[in-house]
Amino acid sequence: MGGPRTVTGTVVRTPNPRAPKLLWRVAFGVALVVQLIAVYSPVGPGGSQISRLDKIVHVFIFAAPALAALMVGIRARWALGILAVHAPVSELIQHFALPHRAGDVLDVMADLVGVAVGGLAFVVWSRRQH
Repeated sequence: MGGPRTVTGTVVRTPNPRAPKLLWRVAFGVALVVQLIAVYSPVGPGGSQISRLDKIVHVFIFAAPALAALMVGIRARWALGILAVHAPVSELIQHFALPHRAGDVLDVMADLVGVAVGGLAFVVWSRRQH
């Protein structure tokens, strides 16, 4: 069923229905790795040269895994819930366990906005698919 078919001398391949899911799994893994590196590296990423860049980075590093997790099929309450808990926990770990990092309440808020943006992006995408 998924093999090539010939139609008037040309080969037509039927799309693999699992390919998008595989791509989202890879995206989810990459998003998590990037998030963990950004949040837990001993020295925070640069970016203070551009005003508010740090907060934008926080939004994106939480939005990307939120969206990818939902696209993979992880239930929203688990995916978004774990990321929402991870936001303040990561800042507490930065504050108390990483000597060159400091926890920031505004970072937690940016993280939570990122979780919401990822969830909203999924809702918009899924509504457009139906």
